[in-house]
Amino acid sequence: MKHLVVGASGQIGGAIYKSLVEKNQDVLGTYYTQPARGMRKLDINERSRVFKLVKEVSPDVIYACAGLTNVDRCEGDAKESFKVNVVGAANLVEAANRVGAKLVLLSSDYIFDGDRGPYDVNDLANPLNVYGYHKLLMEQHVATVCESYLIVRTTIVYGWEVVGKNFIARLIHKLSQRQKIKVPNDQFGTPTYNRNLARTLIELVGRDQSGVFHLAGSTSIDRYGFAIKAAQIFGLDTRLIQACPTAELKQKARRPLKAGLKLDKTRDILTTKLLGYEEGLRQMLKDNL
Repeated sequence: MKHLVVGASGQIGGAIYKSLVEKNQDVLGTYYTQPARGMRKLDINERSRVFKLVKEVSPDVIYACAGLTNVDRCEGDAKESFKVNVVGAANLVEAANRVGAKLVLLSSDYIFDGDRGPYDVNDLANPLNVYGYHKLLMEQHVATVCESYLIVRTTIVYGWEVVGKNFIARLIHKLSQRQKIKVPNDQFGTPTYNRNLARTLIELVGRDQSGVFHLAGSTSIDRYGFAIKAAQIFGLDTRLIQACPTAELKQKARRPLKAGLKLDKTRDILTTKLLGYEEGLRQMLKDNL
């Protein structure tokens, strides 16, 4: 199979790209702002360039990992979020249809309202913020328009990445600098180690699965508890971490509080184990960037 990872310089795309390379797969990655050797630059909002590259590569699978993932930025600039997360992703859908490729869309538990998580694949979506709403729009578009697709929802993805933007990477950096950090103790989810996510996703693709799947960590915890466990595993000072309610952070976008994803459907198919947050953190400690 020939794979095209769009957004391979980001966290999830990078983990997928690296896993495919390790498996000696035929893969091409693209980047937008973070140049990487062997990758091609691509702006998913430049339709003609998207179509040209996809036609040139003629992949069997396109992983749509590029997007605007800063939830508060999306809330403050809904127009930009729609342009990137909906219109740009829709360009990839059309490109995939043109060459007969399977489109793999990365989605989020932010399509749910967080009243009664963790959520099953068939639970009713009700996003609280712009980012979640736009993810839901793309899910609906893919399911309606795409000839061959796989929608994968995930949540609280962490691990090593080049830019170090994810929750745990930022936590490690700040604690290493002896900086204090406030972490909400009322946001629950199922944290997902990025390399475990990549391997399980590649297995789903290899098994020619389609439809909607949840790929996430197998255990649930609040953000504060997760931060404390990460600090303990990485040998950092837990006293620098202060628990607080989400409301105290005054974030622009509302967060689903009781979120996370159920994995029943996925477990019935996968042989790769989905790691709990403690297992994932310990694996991260062992892994290199």
